[in-house]
Amino acid sequence: MQGSLHKKRVFVLDTAAFLAAMQLLMYGVKLYAPSSVIEEVKDFESVQRLQLSESIERVIVENPESLFVSKAVEVAKKYGALERLSKADVDVLALALQLSSQGYDVVVLTDDYILQKVLSELGLSFSSVKTQGIRRR
Repeated sequence: MQGSLHKKRVFVLDTAAFLAAMQLLMYGVKLYAPSSVIEEVKDFESVQRLQLSESIERVIVENPESLFVSKAVEVAKKYGALERLSKADVDVLALALQLSSQGYDVVVLTDDYILQKVLSELGLSFSSVKTQGIRRR
């Protein structure tokens, strides 16, 4: 019965996480990323690591539903962040909202300070990849 009290933890990765090869360092957890993040990975080594992780099914590429993209845009506007978020950032936020609505304990791996601030305002968890990140409230 105790296991039913805990939500299953999943991670949503942004581009910085792939550039740091986080998908090859994390085991036993589900890793998600929208296709817009995958498209941002361009350097040779990161592309090779990404292809490897896809071939061994380490990353689930899932695009957020339009309802959650709309919610992400609305929230980003509310906090004055929309102009400073890329399409990939909005998709990461939307996918985090979607997975959270499905009952998952979502952690977003990102070094983007603006995205971290929006996630913090929403009460969604995040972890920095290479930077210190924002101070949590």
